[in-house]
Amino acid sequence: MIPAYSASKAAAFSLTQSLRAQVAGQGVRVHAVLPGPVDTDMTRGADIPKASPESVALAIFDAIDNGEEEIFPDPASAPLAALWRDGAAKVLERQIAQLAPVSS
Repeated sequence: MIPAYSASKAAAFSLTQSLRAQVAGQGVRVHAVLPGPVDTDMTRGADIPKASPESVALAIFDAIDNGEEEIFPDPASAPLAALWRDGAAKVLERQIAQLAPVSS
């Protein structure tokens, strides 16, 4: 189950990046939400620290208001934010977005 879950999340994230680059010139904002463990039915049996759904939802809205593209909305994922924003994949995404045509 975990490999399939991870693969589907990676595919969804790649789609998000591609879509963001495609619509960059149209003024459309595309956000990716990348939470750590959240206290939901899916993680019910896991004995790990989990963020509450309410705190994650509030963090997502705050991040959107702040213009963040990738949103790391909880204590487990937050340390990854700076690493991602300064990483090679994000730099490449920004370069590709500059190539996207601007529509009028």
